[in-house]
Amino acid sequence: MSFFNKVLGAVGIGAAKVDTQLANTEVEPGGEVCGIVKITGGKTEQNINKIDLDLLCNYTVEIEREDSEGNSETVTEVRHYTLDRFKIEETFTITPGEVKEIPFAFALSEDAPLTVGHSKTWIDTNLDIEMALDKSDKDYLQVVPSHLQLAVIHALEAIGFKLYEADCEGIESASFSRLPFVQELEFKTISGDFHKKLDEVEVVFFPRGEQLEIIFEIDRKARGFMGFFKEALDLDESNARMVISEQDLDSLTDDIYDIIDNNC
Repeated sequence: MSFFNKVLGAVGIGAAKVDTQLANTEVEPGGEVCGIVKITGGKTEQNINKIDLDLLCNYTVEIEREDSEGNSETVTEVRHYTLDRFKIEETFTITPGEVKEIPFAFALSEDAPLTVGHSKTWIDTNLDIEMALDKSDKDYLQVVPSHLQLAVIHALEAIGFKLYEADCEGIESASFSRLPFVQELEFKTISGDFHKKLDEVEVVFFPRGEQLEIIFEIDRKARGFMGFFKEALDLDESNARMVISEQDLDSLTDDIYDIIDNNC
């Protein structure tokens, strides 16, 4: 090894590179994520102490700020949250040009947000290696609905709703969730009995093992003079809750219809 390469390695130039390759980019909440971490040696021999795999997602919060003139304004800030952290505790030396592949597998968090709207989930891979400039890799996951979540979406579609927007919105600390946000799926009516009667229905999922808890926020369409007053005061919204499991799927469409009908 030349003295020049040693100097470059000492300042992080020509160091080992990492590339995480996922075997499955589509996964349900609670499903398995697996693949390999591919490490390619650089221009100098280097010691790898461990590999960190961080599972992250994004969410938004609304915060109050003052502008330059002292006026208060509400701005939306995008934040990142670490859903889980996994470590590959393997210490080894990578020689110049050597390629090493390390397999991994872990369970995706049951409460990972679905990849819809602006919601994204990804894996950050980081090598524990001194003075490396290119020691990380970022790989996106497509988090698809679980069997129960998909059944709820299909039931809403069957009675005339269509998913049109979704967002992960920041919340205050709450006992019902470990996350600092909830993911709201917003459905608009396009046909059926509720068309032109409702503005929208918002749905929040809380996976509970073999069960799924669902919160509905039903936004009634304002009608007439009093209707506009109710809308301005948020009195046009009703909340409903249901918990389902596999045995409830045969009647799910009718059950959701009844919940919405009783609150609109």
